[in-house]
Amino acid sequence: MDVVRLCSEMVKIRTENPPGYTDEVVLFLQEVCTSIGIETKILKQDRKWNLLSKKRCDQLLLCGHVDVVPAMDESWDLSPFSGDISEEHVHGRGSTDMKGGCAALLAALAEVIDDGYEPLVDLAFVCDEEGNGDFGMEYLVKKGYLRPKTCLIAEPTPPLSPVIGEKGIVRLNLTFTGNAGHSSLYPVMGNSAIEQALTSLDYFKELHEKSYPEDPLVHEVISNATVSLSKLLSLSPDQANKILSRLAYNPGIIAGGERINMIAQKCTMEMDMRIPWGCNIDQLLELLNSHLPSCDVQVIDRAEPTLSRPGILYDLVCAGIEAVFNKKAMPGVTQAASDARHLRETGAEVVNYGPGDLSLLHAVNERVPIHMLYDCRNVYKHILKNLPS
Repeated sequence: MDVVRLCSEMVKIRTENPPGYTDEVVLFLQEVCTSIGIETKILKQDRKWNLLSKKRCDQLLLCGHVDVVPAMDESWDLSPFSGDISEEHVHGRGSTDMKGGCAALLAALAEVIDDGYEPLVDLAFVCDEEGNGDFGMEYLVKKGYLRPKTCLIAEPTPPLSPVIGEKGIVRLNLTFTGNAGHSSLYPVMGNSAIEQALTSLDYFKELHEKSYPEDPLVHEVISNATVSLSKLLSLSPDQANKILSRLAYNPGIIAGGERINMIAQKCTMEMDMRIPWGCNIDQLLELLNSHLPSCDVQVIDRAEPTLSRPGILYDLVCAGIEAVFNKKAMPGVTQAASDARHLRETGAEVVNYGPGDLSLLHAVNERVPIHMLYDCRNVYKHILKNLPS
């Protein structure tokens, strides 16, 4: 099974979220699984489909999401769903995040089975990771469809740094209320909801500057990830460390005002915050309510930071990395969210490790280096061949 061709064929199947339809790619992957002797089943909600192993082992779960973020043809050098294979890359939306990882998992499993191994693993190729999660991993965990002891998620990571933790999330809908009046009186008179919203950003900046206590393992993995992130994004080590260890905030959507000649009575802001280890979310929400008295704070989504203490799976992944690259692997964490947090809630040890150009996540001209597809396939093969019985 050619990992490059498999990645290309998956990219050609459009799975943008929204709308998040994954039926076509799941049917394709089911045929691939059948061809290597793996029985699967499909869970359906309209055209949102998940592909799972038919018989569960509940030991090691090999996992990936098959939905992707939207892409428009404008500004792309090639069509975002061309799946074009050049000398060095597979091109297209989802090639890095994360159809390349899914292809590498299946290619590794196919080769290991062909070599006479029968690894006790389960598969899960899921929808809705890039959406609101109503039928993806969170649903599968809550309904008991997945209960692995360990899980390897093929999310793109630095080649020598398996990811064992990720920051938390708080997403808020903030509604600011002012006093409507004639625009000619402002700013001498009046209370603008829009200006309240803009002024609130000063407090979020203060929160970003706050540091939080870290236990020794958290400090170690943040230090490791700082090195990778600073190189990847061409940042100073201090800047990279702040991304990983501080509260991050992004006012993603702001809408307000009624007319150009009125003092704004309402303004809404959708705020995305990434929560570092040591930050208590309940205390954070109390602080926001007390510092934004004219604002209605509604929580859209929340998740605590998570971390898997290095265990048997981490050791296997590191051994695979060191066998392929002949270099020492170091545990890391990420500022972004993945399906790992839902599985960690069950007590599973979860490691993210996969191929991809991290600088092109969700970006125009997304592509995955071919050498990374082969490297990760080989790491996965080492893991699968050395699983404990």
